[in-house]
Amino acid sequence: MSQPFLALILSREEYKMTVVSKLQEHREKLKLVPKKPGVYLMKNQEDRIIYVGKAKALLNRLSQYFIGTPKDKKTMLMVSNVDHFDYIVTASEKDALLLENNLIKKYKPKYNILLKDDKTYPFIKIHTAEAFPYLSLSRSVQKDGGQYYGPYLNAQVVNEVIDVVSREFGLRSCKSDLTKPKSRPCLNFHIGYCSAPCTRKVTEEAYREQLKAATHALDQGLRTILPTLKEKMEACAAALDFEGAAKLRDSIRLIEKFAEKHQVITVKKINLDVVYLYRDGNLSAIAVLEVRNGIINGKKSYTFPESQNIATEEMIFSFLEQYYLMQEIVTGRIVLSVNEDTEPDYPALSDSLSQLSSQPITVSKGRGRFTKNLIEMARINAIEAIKLRLETKIDDQLFLLKEALELFQTPIRIESYDNSNTAGANAVGVMTVFENGMLSQKEKRTFAIKNKNGADDYAAMYEVLDRRFHHLSQSDKGFEVAPDLILVDGGKGQVKVAKDVLLKYGFQIPVFGMVKDDKHRLRDITDGYRMFQLKENKPAFLFVAKINEETHKNALSYHKKKTTLTATQSELLTIPKVGMSTLKKLYGHFKTLKNIKEATVEDLQKAVPPSVARNIYEHFHKEHP
Repeated sequence: MSQPFLALILSREEYKMTVVSKLQEHREKLKLVPKKPGVYLMKNQEDRIIYVGKAKALLNRLSQYFIGTPKDKKTMLMVSNVDHFDYIVTASEKDALLLENNLIKKYKPKYNILLKDDKTYPFIKIHTAEAFPYLSLSRSVQKDGGQYYGPYLNAQVVNEVIDVVSREFGLRSCKSDLTKPKSRPCLNFHIGYCSAPCTRKVTEEAYREQLKAATHALDQGLRTILPTLKEKMEACAAALDFEGAAKLRDSIRLIEKFAEKHQVITVKKINLDVVYLYRDGNLSAIAVLEVRNGIINGKKSYTFPESQNIATEEMIFSFLEQYYLMQEIVTGRIVLSVNEDTEPDYPALSDSLSQLSSQPITVSKGRGRFTKNLIEMARINAIEAIKLRLETKIDDQLFLLKEALELFQTPIRIESYDNSNTAGANAVGVMTVFENGMLSQKEKRTFAIKNKNGADDYAAMYEVLDRRFHHLSQSDKGFEVAPDLILVDGGKGQVKVAKDVLLKYGFQIPVFGMVKDDKHRLRDITDGYRMFQLKENKPAFLFVAKINEETHKNALSYHKKKTTLTATQSELLTIPKVGMSTLKKLYGHFKTLKNIKEATVEDLQKAVPPSVARNIYEHFHKEHP
């Protein structure tokens, strides 16, 4: 290492003194970073990217930089120059690795050049210009008429996949010049791995059909050949050819791994911007992904508070016009999507932007698999922008639930209600609260039903909700926070009861009923008019099922406690001179029946008169013959 560079390296003490205030800012932002795969970008005061990294869990990786002192001196120097950071959420760690590689190539960050190797990932190439095409590994995409798939992360895996595909579809694996036919085929033909185009045992037309089938399989991520391979494996096992079965098993595992799609790069040299508008109550966010030559170059996010009264169409037009007026280079294609049923006026947007930029611009919705994957990625990053704006971590399940139930805003606070009784006796109700997707025990509330007809579930539900929202209307302590969503145990009847209570107090809060099956498990959810087929959205369904289960458990637990308490009170009330007022004094002082039973006469006299204390003590300590 050169002396000039050594002079730049800080000591640990100097590092702490230099970056202590900035570290505090970074740590505050860390609280909002998700535990998701993605790429992070470290930037200096000039907003220049000085380091690009990838992470399986962004929060965990970024925490290593800003919590404690980095072990590596080069990293310590880099962190001391970080003014702020940004990140792009991806669908998988593999996508993050590919995106990291592309961003390093584009921006050539200072500290990546010092610390990282700039490598190129492999592609599968079909040499379509040949009379009898074959597959090979390529490190770059050329304009040579070939057909490319990838990129992929592992060259060995690519070579193994090429072998499997060539074998299954009878394609040649050699790179020989086949202008002149050979006299005899190689071993691969005799063992069934090649159709021997070298000896013309297969016509060019027939070979092209084999290639077409192989291309189709590659387009589908090779999933289409898995059933055939599994049949062959079972046949080998039945014939006691365990070596052959093991090889096929390895091929199946290889293909299942290969079938994992990458979403951040395409072999097509396309240029476009992907724009996603996510509306959530009074807050909206727009994420823009820039794709150049088939590679994501970067992400930009914008949030708009108090935008609930702005029409979606107006917001889209206003944003796109302002955004592209500020861009020096404008792409000719924009893929646009929103999280609403409203479909933007694509032709009008295209005309407007084309006139502004004096060049043809096409605005459209995503069509191919690659652009649809990018739309989903932009959606996720727009949601992350909302979380950052709200400065809180919001569980992703809540955004899924919002979309599944077509809510106006994300339900940060969910209140769920259930009742329980035994033949009408000791009827109770509970309010279970989930905040940011997590159960909040401190927010749970219980209600002893006062209505004499405790077996009437509708009346009990009405009483519980009436008491809860009366408290809310009065801003009573412990009840002053309104929910974003109400879930009630039951169907249309319970939903109607809840809506009647809300109407009484003038609250507008979405209400849904959790409908059960014959085994008392969640079957679906209803707004009182239609079922939402929630099982089709598995994460949202499992989340609501969890809420339903927790609420039901709370109702049963409180009912059991109430029943036990009633039995205990009945026993105490049989003691001479013990009435309800004495009962309240006893529980106010001793809290539990166990403490009352174990108390001495002197202890009992602290709560009740001496004669009553003696009666209670003798009741629990009398000797049995």
